[in-house]
Amino acid sequence: MADAPVRGIHRVTRHPFLWGVAVWAFVHLIANGDVASLVLFGSLLVVVFIGMISIDAKRKKSCGRHWDSYAAVTSIIPFQAIKESRNTLVIAEFKVWQLVMALVLYLAVMHFHQALFGVSPLF
Repeated sequence: MADAPVRGIHRVTRHPFLWGVAVWAFVHLIANGDVASLVLFGSLLVVVFIGMISIDAKRKKSCGRHWDSYAAVTSIIPFQAIKESRNTLVIAEFKVWQLVMALVLYLAVMHFHQALFGVSPLF
């Protein structure tokens, strides 16, 4: 961790996947609003946020001062380290194919959402 500079999405947040799950769960919680959704998506939200704290604590314990230098230039909250000038956003570090693939996958899920899950994602 000490030898690897903070690059790409880790400049934005230390936990990009968990933030993706959090956004997904939150949007589905709002859209559905029933008790089953509250249990499923609410539980996922709790696990995600506890997970972020737990992962950081484990990394601090196992990496020591290397973690401290990494944590000093990153943040759990997206864009917080950039906002506080502890890091900068470098768009060139994001590969075009990654952005295109994310957009294609998102559009595919939106297109097939009703067929797969029985509910249109469009209100």
